[in-house]
Amino acid sequence: MEISHLSAFKPKVLFTIENDGFIVKTAENIEDLNGALKLRHQVFLEEGLNKSHETGLEFDAFDLKADHLLIIDKSKNLVVGTYRLIQSSFSDLFYSQSEFQLEKFLAEDGTKLELGRACTHIDYRSGRTVDLLWQGLSRYINMTKTRFLFGCSSVQSTDPEFIFSITRSLFEKEDLSFSYEIKPTEKYEFKNAQLHFDHAQVQPGVIRALPPLLRSYLHAGSKVHGFPALDVEFQCADFLTILDLRNLNKKFFERYQAQSGS
Repeated sequence: MEISHLSAFKPKVLFTIENDGFIVKTAENIEDLNGALKLRHQVFLEEGLNKSHETGLEFDAFDLKADHLLIIDKSKNLVVGTYRLIQSSFSDLFYSQSEFQLEKFLAEDGTKLELGRACTHIDYRSGRTVDLLWQGLSRYINMTKTRFLFGCSSVQSTDPEFIFSITRSLFEKEDLSFSYEIKPTEKYEFKNAQLHFDHAQVQPGVIRALPPLLRSYLHAGSKVHGFPALDVEFQCADFLTILDLRNLNKKFFERYQAQSGS
């Protein structure tokens, strides 16, 4: 997609929350969107891959189908966290479909919200920022009457031994599900995935080593579905997570509903 196409961006759901020096909001215009795409460029390309794009932005065609949740440090007028939100009321195509076979899940009754491209500024990677993201999500979920949250959660490794140690640990903790028959598309499959899984050894502390956002999904009641996908471009493994909000950890979410004014 050409950068000029970004001018066609239109928000679907708008809200703003002010919270202790931060603004939690959905992008209202192209300037807001550029703040999110600039942060994504810094995190995914510059930090993650030691690459850059001449635009200084990281974007694709799904950005026009989405809303973009922003965490803004008011004192610096700086976007320090972002989330891409693609809601089934506004789109029937999702980024996760490029990596996973989701036909059975997408046929399930209920409004669905894909969470993707989550990142935070290097100076703001704390539980506080995760809390702010969840506050924004809580508001968005209530405004759109969402039933399912889903998306790719990335772990920065392509080592099969490590990745399937995580997968085996999730299985033993009953956080891995094979309902909906979800599996990676052929392009994103780990070779010999079943063999890696069958022979995986659970490494001590492997779950504690997961990214904070993925841990928060699990704490909220999410399940990882099927085997992970191998994303060669971004040098990571992606776990497909689904949270049916009927199975939500109520204590986890109530605090964010209260804080977001939902």
